[in-house]
Amino acid sequence: MKMISTKPLLFLKPINNRLYSALWLLSTTLLLALPSHAKSPLTESELLEQVMQQVSVQDWVNGRLDEAQSDIMAASHWENPTFSYAMDLPGKRDQNAFENSYMLSQQIDLSGRRGLRQSAAQQNLQAVEAGIESRLAAFQAQTRQRFFEVLHLQHRVDVVNAWSRHLNELQAILQKRERAGDVSGYDLKRMQRECATAMTRQQTETAALQQSWEKLFALWPDGAKVLSATHTVSGELLPEAPLPLENYLNQLQQTAALRRLAKQQSALNMNAQAAQRWQIPQFKVGVGAKTFDATTYSDTGVLVNIEVPLPLWSQNNAERLRLQAQTQQADSEYQWAYQQTQGEIKGLWLSLNGLLQAAANIEHRGQALSDGLTTIAVSSYRGGEIGILELLDAYRERQAFKLERLDLAYKARLARIELDRLTAGMTP
Repeated sequence: MKMISTKPLLFLKPINNRLYSALWLLSTTLLLALPSHAKSPLTESELLEQVMQQVSVQDWVNGRLDEAQSDIMAASHWENPTFSYAMDLPGKRDQNAFENSYMLSQQIDLSGRRGLRQSAAQQNLQAVEAGIESRLAAFQAQTRQRFFEVLHLQHRVDVVNAWSRHLNELQAILQKRERAGDVSGYDLKRMQRECATAMTRQQTETAALQQSWEKLFALWPDGAKVLSATHTVSGELLPEAPLPLENYLNQLQQTAALRRLAKQQSALNMNAQAAQRWQIPQFKVGVGAKTFDATTYSDTGVLVNIEVPLPLWSQNNAERLRLQAQTQQADSEYQWAYQQTQGEIKGLWLSLNGLLQAAANIEHRGQALSDGLTTIAVSSYRGGEIGILELLDAYRERQAFKLERLDLAYKARLARIELDRLTAGMTP
């Protein structure tokens, strides 16, 4: 963003006096208290790279993916077979006789439920991937917001510091003219009061900037150490114009948040289909051997066992009802999210374009008017046409214009960041 020149319209070497020296010393202290400007300031892309590559972020991503992968593995495997052994002592028939039974059983599903649940788990994995993308987009948006908050306040501090320097230089001029009898003592006192106001404003803006740095370091704990010598950021505060609105609306279903909900819908539908196949129950087949040993006789036979549950008292009603309710909720949530996202994108797009247009207007018209007003005020004050209040008002208005322009660009940047978050996943 192009900055307005801060070169004072009146310049004269300040003379030594206690108040001016105190104001100058405090201004210098405030500047030194801020993060020192370095040769290589931190950029937005560098910050995003450092934040997103943190071990905690990568561990969270891997943990979510591993959890979803485990669901696929669980749905893909057959039930473990079971081995059973039984020994029977006939008792009075033969005191030395006994029977041994060995059986290996396996549960079998011919209804296709396992395949449907496996497909549902795969859909859930895709939902998790879309959810990770959406969550990371939100984290990136938060990081960008804090980066541009620092950049915005950094520019505000520069503007206020320039305003304070101009006032101190004007004060030095008035002190010299007051001794020569050209201006009244009131003008000098009023100028001193304005310098004190500027000093207070410096303190306020400096505190806000320091707070914004700490909020940024909260997302990047190593940043305070890495940036110990480069506590400054660099970037363009005013964002670029967005794509046409139709580009966003035509790809609305491709947003990460909506893709996550759509995949969850699909997974629930497949699980519901599996629950509907209760008419074909799972059954267990067992194959084994049975041996009989007695004093005078022994024999071996084959055992075959089939266990089939009879759906007399329950037809899987609870699971079917639960999945039906979850599917209904998922459908409603998707429709609600679709409508909300569509409205938010439209609103942000209109707001962003309006802010960009306002920024363009203030850049082309406001700067010339503000500079012209200050020039007229200085000339009129020299000629005795206006008083000190009007002169200070002109300088205050010039400073307010610069801050307003910065605030407008910052609002546009925040709107663009939120629009980028909502449209994460779309093809540019």
